Amino acid sequence: MDQVVFVTGATGQQGGAVASRLLADGWRVRALTRRPDSIEARRLTDAGVEVVAGSLEDLATIDRCVEGAYGVYSVHPGPLSPEQDEVKAGKAITDAAVKHGVRHLVYSSGLGADRGGQSAKWEIEQYITASGVSATVLRPSSFMENLITQSATVGIRDGALRTAAAPHVRQQFIALDDIGAFTALALQNPDNYQGRTLELVGDVLTPPEVAAHVSATVGREVPYIQRSIEELRSINERFARAYELFNSGDGSVPHVDIDELRSLHPGLLSMRNWLQRQGAELIQPLLDPRP
Repeated sequence: MDQVVFVTGATGQQGGAVASRLLADGWRVRALTRRPDSIEARRLTDAGVEVVAGSLEDLATIDRCVEGAYGVYSVHPGPLSPEQDEVKAGKAITDAAVKHGVRHLVYSSGLGADRGGQSAKWEIEQYITASGVSATVLRPSSFMENLITQSATVGIRDGALRTAAAPHVRQQFIALDDIGAFTALALQNPDNYQGRTLELVGDVLTPPEVAAHVSATVGREVPYIQRSIEELRSINERFARAYELFNSGDGSVPHVDIDELRSLHPGLLSMRNWLQRQGAELIQPLLDPRP
């Protein structure tokens, strides 16, 4: 397949997973990075990705990346990178997709974006719809890989699962590989996925249930420890407010039919599947206390 897909965020975990899946399926991938000499960018180049130096603040660079592309995968870091204008970049990519007649655009939004939880992503979703471009919106839930990366909100550290989520809260998770799989499906079948919005969830678990799955897979007890909201607030006020709502039950968490998603993508991973496939091996180095 000799067609190009422009993937934003390809040096990050989500965009990187999408780029890997598309390369495996035979697509040509084009990526944009501010740091073409970084380790992540060199890995992309070695994998056969066309790496373009620049940023999403530069409209001319966006235009150059989108020109000639069959498809676009658009993802933006949001509050994790406050120096970037997420809405401006999302709209600029959409405009470029319309201008150059891109066959299909896949936009990675956020779970519950239309319910007030992520206003910037919802604004971009509406802009894409109004533009008339053929598009699919994916709304991923929390990444299973966050257990490894030890994000601001959840992660395994010093032998325990630490999260600000209360023990009774059922949290929705998706594996990064599955985001790549749904992106590939949409790009391969644009007529079937045009105008569709998919909330992506592979499993729904409480923190103690996650800890139990991890413990069973790695062969040792990994307890759940609830982080205080104040500790989280010292890292990010927005995350703290979100978890306060989440723990109170007032957060806008949609119900997702996982069986329906699995009918589209039979390989959709549960937490247990993900741990058995790759997660447990990556978690092992995080289990012993740091010196």
